[in-house]
Amino acid sequence: MFNKPGKGVSNAKLLITYTVIGALVGLVILHPLTISVLWLESSATATDRTAYLDFMQNRLWLGFVPRRLFMGSVYLVIGGFLGAGFGILTRSLITRVRELQFFSSVIGNSIPETIAAGEGSQAEFKSSVRWDIDNDCTNKALEKVIAKTIAGFLNNRGGNLLVGVSDNGTILGLENDYRTLRHKNRDGFERLIVDIIRKTLGGDLCPLVHFSFAVIDGKDVCMLIVEPAARAVYLEDGGQSKFFIRSGNSTRQLDVREAMEFAQNRWS
Repeated sequence: MFNKPGKGVSNAKLLITYTVIGALVGLVILHPLTISVLWLESSATATDRTAYLDFMQNRLWLGFVPRRLFMGSVYLVIGGFLGAGFGILTRSLITRVRELQFFSSVIGNSIPETIAAGEGSQAEFKSSVRWDIDNDCTNKALEKVIAKTIAGFLNNRGGNLLVGVSDNGTILGLENDYRTLRHKNRDGFERLIVDIIRKTLGGDLCPLVHFSFAVIDGKDVCMLIVEPAARAVYLEDGGQSKFFIRSGNSTRQLDVREAMEFAQNRWS
């Protein structure tokens, strides 16, 4: 399983490290290289090794004279910017690798195989998003159940939420949910989920939830692939902020003390 967000090298430390290394490279390597180019362009005795070494020694020592410190500072700054840029690129690559590790581990099984494996710490089945099967009507209160499950996955190690599947793995499909939407198709269903996340959990978390659809027994099923969040995620419900985690094959709400302890250990 890939590393949890918050573990490993932090963004700030990585950026500072590369900036410092870049500054040193600018001073120790770029500066002497520039002086060497000037020597080659201006000296009539470019092949005279002794003259070159004397020239380099004199020019480099001048860099420590107070009135000549400006040039050394310029190369420090240039090297620092190059190092910072390389650090940002490296961090981006690290993030991408972690995303690929996440998807290779979580999406390793197809939707039918995930259903066959049953519910667990990283898999949850829901019959619908807003269609009340018992009362045969729309019930938007059920949307909070979906939001709660997504929050639990975000706060823990991520996982898969399959919609259109009963607890025992029976395929129910999304057609009832489709009927409640303005756009009665997969696109409308995806927009509904994104809107639920944005309103109850936070718009910045939407990119962490990915959609995969499949037709099983002639019915649409959706799998929400939820990545772990890099911050604590709270569900806004009736003016209250609630904290949920995935525990075993269920989603559990933590009280204030438990939430603080969990967050400290999870994102420290």
